Amino acid sequence: MLTASCHCGAVTIELSHAPESLTECNCSICRRYGARWAYYTRETARVHCAANAPATYRWNDRVIDFCHCTTCGCLTHYEDVEEGPGGRVAVNARMLPTAVTEIIPLRYFDGAASWEYLDD
Repeated sequence: MLTASCHCGAVTIELSHAPESLTECNCSICRRYGARWAYYTRETARVHCAANAPATYRWNDRVIDFCHCTTCGCLTHYEDVEEGPGGRVAVNARMLPTAVTEIIPLRYFDGAASWEYLDD
């Protein structure tokens, strides 16, 4: 099991396994956040937050909540707005130890134009 966490530790995410790849997206919000995403489901990524630690920003078509820590400001993850099993949780892999992420392949996604992976 892996644990991702914000800088202050108020938001932690328990992951059932290491991701097979990371995704860097160039859409208008992801390029500003500088995140590298590791994709999970609600069953394979468990988010734990201290009281009042998470804040969300619901972007664009209102189907994704970007979550960050209100104490240290780190963007930790995003979740599908629709609740229920199987929903996607994208963890900002920059919250994982570098020793874990430096060996995982990085893919580039063109969320700004073609909506396709650029390395396929």
